[in-house]
Amino acid sequence: MSNQHTVIVELLAASGCGHCQKARALVKETIAELGNHQVQYREINVVEDIDYAVRLGMLSTPAIALDGKLVFPSPPSKAKLRQAILDRLGES
Repeated sequence: MSNQHTVIVELLAASGCGHCQKARALVKETIAELGNHQVQYREINVVEDIDYAVRLGMLSTPAIALDGKLVFPSPPSKAKLRQAILDRLGES
């Protein structure tokens, strides 16, 4: 009996943003290490989807949202990102 839901990890980024590339690697690596099929990755190009980014409250790139809520306005450590995902999954 599992009441887990899917966690959507969204990277809000812009093309040509060096910090965004590092954040992308951090997010993808963290998700891969969790090895959980309940975690999905989405990348939001803030230039193409600025309205969504503004609704989340994003002020600069890169930023990370979990389940449609801005959780990290700037890239966190891998440990903090991992813990935030696990908290959302109910596995902490």
